[in-house]
Amino acid sequence: MSNENDLRIRKTRKLIREAFIKLLDGKGFNGITINNIADMAMINRSTFYLHYTDKFDLMQKTTEEAIQNILQLVAPEAHIIDGKLEYDSFVQNINSIFKTIEKDALLYKVILNDKEMSEVSRTLEHALIEKLDKCFPGDILISRDLFLELTASLYMSAIRWWLNSDMKYSSNFVAEQLVQLLVIGPSKTAGI
Repeated sequence: MSNENDLRIRKTRKLIREAFIKLLDGKGFNGITINNIADMAMINRSTFYLHYTDKFDLMQKTTEEAIQNILQLVAPEAHIIDGKLEYDSFVQNINSIFKTIEKDALLYKVILNDKEMSEVSRTLEHALIEKLDKCFPGDILISRDLFLELTASLYMSAIRWWLNSDMKYSSNFVAEQLVQLLVIGPSKTAGI
């Protein structure tokens, strides 16, 4: 379609995307057909094909957007001023990541939990590692690759846990807890 900003195009894509995410959660990717998506979005199959070539194209565009929405917010270098961590800024940044996830909770929950989505989850984690690698120049006190892997895993685990706990705590609370763990470490967090 020619005009990406046309309100009708945006509304139709939103309907398709929302139907797709609900179906992902209910049927899994392999169980979804274009007919399922069109029926749930209340559009014709031909309308679907005006926007996407197939369900794989829809999956790729939906998950790439979700990954980019997170990565654009990851900015630990912005919280280090003159070699010191700016704690409140760090909490605000992590909170903004959790708020973004909260707006699209079902999609992120499916990405992080569904076995059919394991490749997307790995892509997200790998992209997070690459982003963190760029954000932390210079020497690190432990093996760099181990540091990056553990930090990315901690982010991913915190997000997965929060989503699987039905977001029972506010995004700000979870952000504060995660930052505290990242800043003082597991031993001090446990009171040791």
